[in-house]
Amino acid sequence: MGKSELGGVLAARALREEGVEAVFALPGGHNLPLFEGARLTGLRLVDSRHEENAVMMAEGYALASGRVGVASVTAGPGLTNALPGIAEAHQAGVPVVVISGRTGLAQRGREAVQDLDQMSIVAPVTKWRDQCLQPERIPAYVRDAVHQAHTGAPGVAYLEIPQDVFGMSAAPLERPWPAGHPDARGTAVAGEVARAVEVLAGASRPVVLAGSGAFFSGAGPALSAFVERTGIPVTTTSAARGLLDDDHPRCLGGLVHGGIALASSDAVLVLGSRFNANLLWGGAPLFPPEGRVVQVDVRPENLGGERRPDVGLVGDVAAVLDSLTGAWTADAGRFDGWADQARGGAAISLESWEAQCERPAEDIHPGWLARECARFAAEAWGDAYTTVSDGGDSVLWGVAFFRARGPGRCLYIGSALGTLGIGLPFGIGARVAREEPVLVFTGDGAFGLSAMELDTAARHRLPIVTVVVNNGGWGDVRHEQRAFYGHEADTGAVLSEMRYDLLAEAVGGHGEVVKSPEELRPALDRAAAFDGPSVVNVHTDPEVMSDLMKNLGGLGVM
Repeated sequence: MGKSELGGVLAARALREEGVEAVFALPGGHNLPLFEGARLTGLRLVDSRHEENAVMMAEGYALASGRVGVASVTAGPGLTNALPGIAEAHQAGVPVVVISGRTGLAQRGREAVQDLDQMSIVAPVTKWRDQCLQPERIPAYVRDAVHQAHTGAPGVAYLEIPQDVFGMSAAPLERPWPAGHPDARGTAVAGEVARAVEVLAGASRPVVLAGSGAFFSGAGPALSAFVERTGIPVTTTSAARGLLDDDHPRCLGGLVHGGIALASSDAVLVLGSRFNANLLWGGAPLFPPEGRVVQVDVRPENLGGERRPDVGLVGDVAAVLDSLTGAWTADAGRFDGWADQARGGAAISLESWEAQCERPAEDIHPGWLARECARFAAEAWGDAYTTVSDGGDSVLWGVAFFRARGPGRCLYIGSALGTLGIGLPFGIGARVAREEPVLVFTGDGAFGLSAMELDTAARHRLPIVTVVVNNGGWGDVRHEQRAFYGHEADTGAVLSEMRYDLLAEAVGGHGEVVKSPEELRPALDRAAAFDGPSVVNVHTDPEVMSDLMKNLGGLGVM
């Protein structure tokens, strides 16, 4: 039997043995043993200013790296504060482990401070949940939580450890046989693979649509091999952005541009994505009603729904792609003409967004701002950087202009839940995952939801450039008020012209105000050169709204 150790040490060591490098957390008496365990085992611990943001940092880490993100919160209000982050990661299908403290067993049923039935609360927004009531079993529960988070369809695994169990010392259970889980991947049966190949090879205008399941499958190499073998163009959505380099001749970029080809297709291979609102439920105008669909997902219950596929393949996306590539016999050049047409459609889409940037604007046009930030990042940092887009209308400008040169490098709100405030937490998670430059592009409203995490970035010396699109209000809400009620209310959608740049200075960071186009590039240069968090507070025209945001209401997605 091994030596007796504190429960928090057992948990931290088990995380390290599972390949976890960092934990995002906010301390309290109920989860404090994990902080001591992190100190003693060398596990990196990034302490946040709010529990919701700690979980979203873990989600950002997972989205940037493809690995499991881990967060820890204390009991009661610590857990309830974390719920929005848990719900976002759950809806987006991101592998996140949340380790929460809980009232000690000896205090249960006595209305102790911060006592709450947490297992019931997290049930609707977690993939897996359990509680460990014996300190010697903590390593096994931690291993299981990590396994459950990333295996199959990824999601949130919630592990609860009571305070007295966490703080006890024990020797971990040992058995004469190995413990843990194998890295197993399932693939579709040969007959269904042949049917899928028949549908795709028999089409004239096929398109691949890769979703987050493709990213967390690590399907980048398999997708590249499939595209090289078949010649079918690819568009990506959610976490799959960058699985195929935007400069690849068969890449159509994100769905905001590749959607034109999708709408003109006669067959679509959907990889690791459900038919939810983000995909207009598999219907028009994104998917032609008469087109054929091949859908691949690791979970059979995720196949179909609002749009039943002609062929449904159950299996790991990377493994299924390998099978499809191996079964393909058609000439790879047969879709050259269609691929050129599809790329032309994506270019026309980009041109339409460019044209919007040239429309008259007071102060600075938000689309122009996104485009110039994208150009700056590419020129200053080459291929190795991460962008994060956040906000209502601002996220659309970011998605339209930021390019993805690799997986996990173009992050934004990936779930149909539409959570705002992810910008800075995702940026922190990405910076911890990779020692590469990060640019966060966020609306002023969204930034206010997590702006205190500038302090987290400063304390942990994480140089992140945050560009705030400051239009003095909740732009999409303002648009809705005008569209539905014919006026803009005095309250609700209106914010002040706050000096967000001074928030950066308050934590020892760098801040600048930009009110004219010629001031932007020098301000970005100075912000990028600063060894810590920086905020570039840009005054934009509150009257400007992207054409896509104006038309979202007519699509019936909300």
